[in-house]
Amino acid sequence: MNAWNFEADYFTACNCDWGCPCNFNARPTEGRCMGWGAWNIVSGRYGETSLDGARFALYYKFPKTVGEGQGSACVYIDTRADAAQAKALEAIGRGQAGGGIFELFGAQLVTDWLSTKLAPIEFEIRDGAGYARIEGFGEARSELLSYPDGSVIEPWEDLPHGIEFKRALMTNAKRWWWRDEDLLASYEDRYGAVARVKFTEKGCVG
Repeated sequence: MNAWNFEADYFTACNCDWGCPCNFNARPTEGRCMGWGAWNIVSGRYGETSLDGARFALYYKFPKTVGEGQGSACVYIDTRADAAQAKALEAIGRGQAGGGIFELFGAQLVTDWLSTKLAPIEFEIRDGAGYARIEGFGEARSELLSYPDGSVIEPWEDLPHGIEFKRALMTNAKRWWWRDEDLLASYEDRYGAVARVKFTEKGCVG
């Protein structure tokens, strides 16, 4: 297995209520999981291949709880990636190169992998607000959470044991949608989170 690492800005959204019960080993809001994440890599390396500036995304769909498996998923790689980067990101995304949550989902919980897609990926999120878009497949708008009176709040979730992130800012996925074969979803005002994450082949390390 190649040694690899990356540090990235991360955005995720799913069909759960804010905070996402799955983060606390509770049943998902709808009893099923449909969600995705996008990574904007600041710096990284997969063996001899630089991952600096690369972007990729993953979409997962589980008919029941994540732990019950039987999931469908797909890897999406930014069209700016060269051939070596695309190969590395596919291996990471599908869990073929370790990486904790990537390996857990890819090797044990997902039973149906769609063919990897290449698409332009936009990632413009600052301080919890902005958007992530995988052209032709999905996108989300992220905004800071607020009370009914308009007061903006910035709740942080600390998960020292976390396999997806260790600390993340909870946000509102104002609207997100996905369209790729049977990976279909459209939601408003659902769970969102942004974080700076660090991964190696051993998993989430920061």
